[in-house]
Amino acid sequence: MGGIEAECDRGSPVAGDIAVLVCTKNRPKDVERLLRSLVEDAGTTAPIVIVDQSDNGDTAQVVSDAGSPRVCYVKSQTVGKGAAMNEGMLLMEAEFVVCTDDDCEAPVGWVAGMAAALRDHPRAAVVFCKVKAPPHDRALGYVPDYVPRRDRVIRRAMVSCAHRGLGAGMALRRSAILALGGIDETFGPGARFGSGDDWDVQVRVLMNGWETFETNRVEIVHHGFRTYAEGRAHGARDWYSLGAVAAKPVRAGHPTLALMALYIVVADGLFEVVMNLYRFHRPNGARRLVTFCRGFRHGLMTPVDQATMSYSQAGSPATS
Repeated sequence: MGGIEAECDRGSPVAGDIAVLVCTKNRPKDVERLLRSLVEDAGTTAPIVIVDQSDNGDTAQVVSDAGSPRVCYVKSQTVGKGAAMNEGMLLMEAEFVVCTDDDCEAPVGWVAGMAAALRDHPRAAVVFCKVKAPPHDRALGYVPDYVPRRDRVIRRAMVSCAHRGLGAGMALRRSAILALGGIDETFGPGARFGSGDDWDVQVRVLMNGWETFETNRVEIVHHGFRTYAEGRAHGARDWYSLGAVAAKPVRAGHPTLALMALYIVVADGLFEVVMNLYRFHRPNGARRLVTFCRGFRHGLMTPVDQATMSYSQAGSPATS
């Protein structure tokens, strides 16, 4: 295992203009499936950087068993996905960082397709692709997905409200993200705001003059099945974090972007409540709105670094 860890020595950054970044914690079986799909893609030689925040050595063993020289493993001492992503980007030289989650499976050509989308859109700092759910029993639960209707360039933060891609299928222009101070480490699983890292980085680059791009011609498979009972907890986490993302521009001195919060409340929240009432169903969705407003309030209470548009790590001890 020592040889793999040495490849991620900060003194010897991972070379190449394209790299894959995967952040993980305690999901060795998922990492095994994802690694197999990435390594078997003969269309790319891009290095694969695994930043592991696990409590044990199971994921390290999976990486070692894969036996691929393309895989660069680092046992991280950081906490939270945002911190892991920043650590991974600082270990590489790649301008095009292709990111996915550990519970995904990459079809042949996915890495090359994501890198090509960034290369073909030089003003785009973030690219999102189609995130496809595999066959599953919809009576028991669901799989989060994202299916853009068409290729689209997004130039304004307000427009991103209706086009919030998933970090499970995302590519970053590394120089642009690092110029903003990296990923906001208060967002993502394990952080203060346990989700929303994907939309947050999109909003930040748009507010700094970059574009984002989404495509339905490139796709990745997401195996993140959740029962409906599990979904309630995840939904609360997600809506709380969305509120915090929407609050940040307002806290940073852009009051007109409070319209972002209004859009989420009306289009994604109230619409579902009204439709359920119209069908004489329980008004499911009302709890989401309360959670969103709580996240928005906590976001307004948290100081923002004006230079990086990131929340202060020492800010309000917000909890969901």
